[in-house]
Amino acid sequence: MSKYDSIQTAAELVAEVQAHGLSTAQEDICRAQDIFGHTSVEELARLANDNGRNNDQGQPDPQGSWSSGRRPTQGTFYSIAFSIWNWEDATRFWNLHTNPERQAWQEDKRTVGELQHKVMVAEIDRDAAKNLLRASEKKASDLIDALTDAERRACTAEAQVLALKARLYDYITAEA
Repeated sequence: MSKYDSIQTAAELVAEVQAHGLSTAQEDICRAQDIFGHTSVEELARLANDNGRNNDQGQPDPQGSWSSGRRPTQGTFYSIAFSIWNWEDATRFWNLHTNPERQAWQEDKRTVGELQHKVMVAEIDRDAAKNLLRASEKKASDLIDALTDAERRACTAEAQVLALKARLYDYITAEA
């Protein structure tokens, strides 16, 4: 029989441990494990992050700057967690849900992801611009070739017109 048998939630267990300390009796440790095991991760994270501070709207917030007047649960929660869980599991929970450096890391990771996406879009735009440049260069080359050919034909036609004018003049002056 455990002294924690009447406790149903992790919040009640934390309050009990804050008031009377954590029992190290095997059946009490097993009951504490059972209570934590049947509590949602969200509720455990709430208890793990309650440091007694509120944000400017009066809501519990680990980064809040206002004292709430309530007793924080964070220290007691982790005291229990490291007593009833394997240290790796308790440390993993800390890193996933409480570690203040994780938020900065997640923001950095999100920023890196956004920058990688922007780089990918820029590379696609660059490749499209290169393809457009190649097509424009080919079109310009084709137009230069067409212009050169047109100029050559114009010179040839002008020479023929001049020769025909000369022959016409010769015909006109020969009959007179």
